[in-house]
Amino acid sequence: MAAILDNKHIDAIMTSLMDGIITFDRNGVIIMANKAAENLFLVRKGGLQGRTLEEIGDEVSSMIGEVLLRGNEVFAEMLIQPRTQIYRVHVMPIKSDNRDIEGAVAVFRDVTDARNFDQMRSEFVGNVSHELRTPLTSIKGFVETLLDGAMENSAICRRFLSIIDTETERLSRLIEDLLTLSSIESKERIINPRPVCLIRSIRSVMNIMGPQISEKSLHVEFICEPDLALIYADEDLLNQVLINLLDNAIKYTPREGKVIIRSLRSDSRVITTVTDTGMGIPHDSLPRVFERFYRVDKARSRHQGGTGLGLAIVKHIVESHGGEVFVESEHGKGSTFGVSFLVV
Repeated sequence: MAAILDNKHIDAIMTSLMDGIITFDRNGVIIMANKAAENLFLVRKGGLQGRTLEEIGDEVSSMIGEVLLRGNEVFAEMLIQPRTQIYRVHVMPIKSDNRDIEGAVAVFRDVTDARNFDQMRSEFVGNVSHELRTPLTSIKGFVETLLDGAMENSAICRRFLSIIDTETERLSRLIEDLLTLSSIESKERIINPRPVCLIRSIRSVMNIMGPQISEKSLHVEFICEPDLALIYADEDLLNQVLINLLDNAIKYTPREGKVIIRSLRSDSRVITTVTDTGMGIPHDSLPRVFERFYRVDKARSRHQGGTGLGLAIVKHIVESHGGEVFVESEHGKGSTFGVSFLVV
């Protein structure tokens, strides 16, 4: 024989629910509200019971009034003051056996994260489309010009082909960065952490970036503790982090400028910073620099060949290792980007 739930069991179930639930009688008076609903409207336990629907907000009360009048289910998404979250409100009628309307029940579900994700996805698709369209439009334009007769002039032909080659390389970098970011975010890229000598990795990356450093006559200095502890990291991904950070510093440091790399131990972590002497970052842009496709200076970044994904990749790699990223900057006085990794 099935057990019948008593009020104690029902109260326990209602309390455990994440969604806010409020029931109303035929006159729109609240007869029951669970803990999530009380938290939503910032009232003490039992503080909603006995209140009328007009007391909980115009938009919600109009929905409940319509349900009590017509007996139809209604849905809406709204901000409920003083909250900043978005709630999906579903109001259903409570009917007797003979279909008379006896009341209504309202369910409040927080959909803020879902809507933020939808917004981020929409922005991401828009950004990718824009980033792909720009070089493709350039390539198409130059190809059409060459086909229209410009290829007969060898000097013009060579210049146009050089531009096409540059734009093709930019497309390749963008696609490669997108695939890298996707594999890290989806955890398709298996991380194989092991003890790594950070000093050796940094010196290796400095050698790799040597031609870019020499081309701009930059002074790059590496400062570290002589007995720096080994860190626990996937060496390939660590190198990608270091390359992205140093490449970023090189791009935005003027000729004959200075880049300083520092590594030091702090408790159970090793913190590595890369400081440049570039133009710096405006204060209002600092919280967004690790976002995908965010650029402080869009025109300059594209001119430098950036894809807008380098710092996002850095952030995801470091956080996948249990580390942290940060940035400090003063506009006109350079920037410092930092990452931390756990010591062995």
